[in-house]
Amino acid sequence: MNSRNSKMTTDDLAFFGTVNASISHELKNILAIISEAAGLLNDLTEMATSGGDIQLQMLQNCSRDIVEEIQRGFVTIKRMNAFSHSVDDPVKAVDIADCLDLMTGLAGFLSYACRIRHQPPKKQVPPVVTRPFRLQHLIYQTLVHAFKSVGPDGEIHLSLQREMDDAARIRFAGIGSGHSAVFPTESAGSVAASINAEVSIDEERRTIDIVVRSLDEAGCDGQ
Repeated sequence: MNSRNSKMTTDDLAFFGTVNASISHELKNILAIISEAAGLLNDLTEMATSGGDIQLQMLQNCSRDIVEEIQRGFVTIKRMNAFSHSVDDPVKAVDIADCLDLMTGLAGFLSYACRIRHQPPKKQVPPVVTRPFRLQHLIYQTLVHAFKSVGPDGEIHLSLQREMDDAARIRFAGIGSGHSAVFPTESAGSVAASINAEVSIDEERRTIDIVVRSLDEAGCDGQ
């Protein structure tokens, strides 16, 4: 088997670094909001100690903001852990819906991310035996391209459906007009080839499809 399939490439490492950088930035934003709310609580406490008149609503708002950001932090850390452990097993059965949920959540940290509308699958999509880290890489690159094609005020539609032979089709609809011609990039094409995934473009419908099939025994050699 080609060595690109069994070893992390420079592109893989760059992807891993990019995602972790966006996660750390998100956590920094969360801590900044908590710090600001905590500072305001401290100011209000000092006012109350000095006999000043404070509004209960202000205390409630600060408390609510802190609780919400802590919960957002827990969700972010959960996603970070899931992403970090995606390299534990080079090849395994992957729940594509869970993979999409994870990557849309992580890609949502990007400053230019747009809205994503999920369309539930009509039929249950069975797990696909693949390289989870590479599949995440391919989905992330597609999301980045989709975001840039429509802008942060736009919206893309994401759907998942079951194909023949238990393959899974991921569809990104609403891609910006004219942008599909530059996708997949060389990097995305290489990642897709390494997991035997097919990427197809429909300029008229403004869609990008990724068909993911389970790797056979030959495709898993070298892992």
